[in-house]
Amino acid sequence: MAEKELALCDECGSLFFKGSSQMMGLCPECAHVLYGHPNCDHHFQDGRCVHCYWDGSKSVYIKKQNQQEETDMPTTEWLNKYEAIKDRLTCKDDLEAHFTEKVIGNMAVDVLDIGSVHFPTGTIFTCDPLVELEDTPPFIQTIPAGTYPVKICVVPSEKYGDRYACVKVEVSQEKPVRYELGMTGNEELDAALGDDDYFGFGVDAGMGCIADIQTQAAFKVYWAKRLEEDPDIDPYNDLFCDLLEENAQAHPKYQGDCGDWLNWTVPDTDCNLPIFASGWGDGYYPVYFGYDAKGEVCAVYVRFIDIEASYKEQE
Repeated sequence: MAEKELALCDECGSLFFKGSSQMMGLCPECAHVLYGHPNCDHHFQDGRCVHCYWDGSKSVYIKKQNQQEETDMPTTEWLNKYEAIKDRLTCKDDLEAHFTEKVIGNMAVDVLDIGSVHFPTGTIFTCDPLVELEDTPPFIQTIPAGTYPVKICVVPSEKYGDRYACVKVEVSQEKPVRYELGMTGNEELDAALGDDDYFGFGVDAGMGCIADIQTQAAFKVYWAKRLEEDPDIDPYNDLFCDLLEENAQAHPKYQGDCGDWLNWTVPDTDCNLPIFASGWGDGYYPVYFGYDAKGEVCAVYVRFIDIEASYKEQE
């Protein structure tokens, strides 16, 4: 029987069998951790996997990533405090109405479909992608792994400009009966909460995103390689600026010339990063997980504008 040909993993330095991984330069373990490819069903004998020949090595980057995931886990004390106030943090408005009604308050609304997005693990995060894409922790709530449509509720207006009020990840066709505030486990829960208070994510560059942690990890690897080639680059001017403008030319509806949304895939991966303008711009915005009557997640909503209240204030 011919011996299997070996290759050296560029990430962890372990030898592995060629053909056992979907990426030429990475063992199946690193290809899985960094890019979400299917992993080997490891079975170790004498320090190596008999299926792929990986020796269990982990790069410094992956070790740090594992340590960060352990650090980010909420404490039992935090979880107990959260359970005590959880019901007070639900959204009382029907967020699904953004995607079923034609008018909210005194403003006409429309729905913009920006395509499907892959969530390989179902552990997700939101952030300003131009500021905190590599560092944002995920929510403690999760969605089933899968590929789902992402839609934007737009408030078209010649007076105020076309504004993105709410973004929806459509996990299923079921109707939500409860909206639970997305939490990361790092929130300060000891302060008094008012009826309209919420926790959320900050936007400092006028854009938001929602994606899987596998996409975050893939972007880190991609951007680290870009920085090795040129340490003076930044994500907006040297990546997203041109991509947003190109997408606006290809899909001009409800976009300005500089671009207001983008459904980008990290090169050489199947990891999507949907990016979108954040309502009125910079601010602090909540994310809600919609649950159906069976208690299952049917959608995730990023709320940028309370349309009824906000446009009354503008009058």
